[in-house]
Amino acid sequence: MANLVTILRIILTPLTVWLILISSPNRTDTGHLLALAYFLTAAATDFIDGQIARRTDTITEFGKVVDPFADRLLVIAVLVSLMIKDFLPIWMGVLIVTRDLLMLIGAPLIGINKQDIRDELAVHWTGKLATALLFVSICVFILFNTAGYVNPVGFYIFLVGVLFSYLSGYIYVMRGIRILRRKQGGMGDELS
Repeated sequence: MANLVTILRIILTPLTVWLILISSPNRTDTGHLLALAYFLTAAATDFIDGQIARRTDTITEFGKVVDPFADRLLVIAVLVSLMIKDFLPIWMGVLIVTRDLLMLIGAPLIGINKQDIRDELAVHWTGKLATALLFVSICVFILFNTAGYVNPVGFYIFLVGVLFSYLSGYIYVMRGIRILRRKQGGMGDELS
């Protein structure tokens, strides 16, 4: 059941993007309200799928891989659509996309497909907080939009989200270095 909720998040992502792209660039209209509703539903599935999996003891390998992918897909796709509509400067979106791409490139280098390593790289609270802050800022950008204008409330929430996103990225990199050193027979535990 949890995996179906995760898949629902993936399905809602292109619908949210489409609604943002067809909406008015200078005022909140029905498209923006629907995009916000779809985005909030997709964001809620991030919490719901985890709760279902833990409470029913149905955590799967599929879920461990696809859930974080669905999160990143949602955030990146919506940020790109907001940049296309000029509700968000390109540099703001690039900060998040760059961090996510670095994590995506680094994961295979340390063998994230192996169960023991994936457990060691479990989501850190800073990553969860970053995602929550980015979700809130995206809601502000969708709802209070004008092309070429960045909502100041959304802007500051977004910046704090970026800081936590990079902090979590740093934590994951340090964990990855420790894993690589251990794989090479070195002593990497001092990076804990």
